[in-house]
Amino acid sequence: MRAKGIVVLAFLLFSISSGWSSTQQVLYTFTGGLDGGTPYLAGVTFDQSGNLYGVTQHGGAYGMGTVYQLTPSPTGPWTETVIYNFIGSPDGAQPQGGLVFDELGNLYGTAAIYGPSDCGTLFKLSPSESGWTFTILHAFTGGKDGCNPQGDLYFIRDPNFGDTVQGTTADGGRGAQGAAFEIYTSGTQYSVDPFLKASGIWPGGLSACGFAFCGTASTGGKGGAGTLFFWYGGDGNVALMHAFTMSDKAGYSPMGDLTLNAGLVYGTTAYGGVGGYGAVYQLTPVYKQNGMGWKIVTLHGFSSHGTDGYSPWAGVIFDGAGNLYGTTQWGGTGAGAGTVYRLTPGAKNKWSETLLYSFNGEQDGGVPTGALVFDNAGNLYGTTSSGGAYNQGVVYKVTP
Repeated sequence: MRAKGIVVLAFLLFSISSGWSSTQQVLYTFTGGLDGGTPYLAGVTFDQSGNLYGVTQHGGAYGMGTVYQLTPSPTGPWTETVIYNFIGSPDGAQPQGGLVFDELGNLYGTAAIYGPSDCGTLFKLSPSESGWTFTILHAFTGGKDGCNPQGDLYFIRDPNFGDTVQGTTADGGRGAQGAAFEIYTSGTQYSVDPFLKASGIWPGGLSACGFAFCGTASTGGKGGAGTLFFWYGGDGNVALMHAFTMSDKAGYSPMGDLTLNAGLVYGTTAYGGVGGYGAVYQLTPVYKQNGMGWKIVTLHGFSSHGTDGYSPWAGVIFDGAGNLYGTTQWGGTGAGAGTVYRLTPGAKNKWSETLLYSFNGEQDGGVPTGALVFDNAGNLYGTTSSGGAYNQGVVYKVTP
């Protein structure tokens, strides 16, 4: 059944809409100076007032990266405020993963390197009338707790046992393949589980998948081409969902966060597949006598010969109508600097692609590697890791 589903959908490689009805607007261009630069991997997140927040890997007052806020203006331009400048020690440096809010407006994020043990930190930023207060919740040691946190975080509100933040490290852990962690926002307790053998290497961010968390590991696994995994949190086990191979029709090297919709899981691979340059796939649970398995189906394959872009490094998100949205870091109809695309479902699970925007790599930005986010009006927001007036990346808005 798995092979049949892949063959049926393979022709979707060049199923691209020719309609161009979207507009792109650059909200802020990074200079690489005091305002930060190169928002690599991290997208943006909204607060309740409509402000955007994100991180830059470089720049800032000490060149170690920043946490920034973008405030909208009725006249159009957005104003950037750096709310934290990383020093390197003891706070860490080069934040790459996305930020997450709690219900009180506190921000949580990670710094990928440096800190007390040169393995990065998990931090909290608390707002007040006088500014933001920075707190290190955990300094990674490179031991069983892992090293180099780079993926997006997940926050859980628990009034009975305490609020927690979940995430992964790309390195370290008992098997030196990364680790999944759960840390109380009080900073007093944490639990950690390593990635071992078949569970994958170099895990990314965590997403809620029903009764557990799920995520991607870009390499490792039985086929050495990356895995999808379940993690049950709180000293639970990291369980394998799917192991990719270099010849997998859904591609290999899964990147970005997974998305759950109506009991099905959706994600992207950066390479391989029916077009050779990554794919968007769907996982369907299959219940067997000896447990639950997963059937993987390719929804769209990317090719360097098409205009739809190729090599997505971010996951996909859904709108209310059931359409999927994502980015590719390369390709498109312009200078090949990446795209924003939409996948629309059709009969018999056949999906068609619409190219919403193609980056030129100039003023408009280029190489989008971070995830997209919606506002209440259905507009899309994201970041590029390069391009802009100073080639330090931009924050952009796409109106479908």
